[in-house]
Amino acid sequence: MASRREYFDAALKVLAEHGFTGLTVGALCRELGVTSGSFYHHFGSWPGFVAQLLAHWESRQPLSPPADFAVLMDRTLGLPHEAEAAIRAWARNDETVRAVQQRVDDARLRTVGKAVEGIVGDRALARTLTSLGLAVLVGHQQLAPAGRHGELTELLAEYTRLVHSRASGG
Repeated sequence: MASRREYFDAALKVLAEHGFTGLTVGALCRELGVTSGSFYHHFGSWPGFVAQLLAHWESRQPLSPPADFAVLMDRTLGLPHEAEAAIRAWARNDETVRAVQQRVDDARLRTVGKAVEGIVGDRALARTLTSLGLAVLVGHQQLAPAGRHGELTELLAEYTRLVHSRASGG
């Protein structure tokens, strides 16, 4: 029997590889080599699973700003980019997913915004730079071929240089 965590990890993998339309009970059970009974034992229903998957995904987002801006950039590189692109597509088709996506984006904007504001010393400029950073991430996730995220490292390095170039007193 697979654990809840294994189901969530499998779901993110399926989302990354096949998009939200490929995420089904059958796909999860095949991925994990379990029966649908195992799925229903853990989650009771598809909506129950979706709610728990989204809560799991949302809880993995940074919720408090680390002191070091570089830590945020490293975390960004480690995100499940294909799964996130699939979640964004799903959010355009499902109100519940859209609400969670909005909370995740809002949390990212708050977290990165605090770190950026700490560097640039100006709230309005920090909002602009933070929105630019999220646009870079989301745009890259939507445009990059699956598994091809090397360019994101370069984009985030350039973004980091931009933020630090606007440092207060600099």
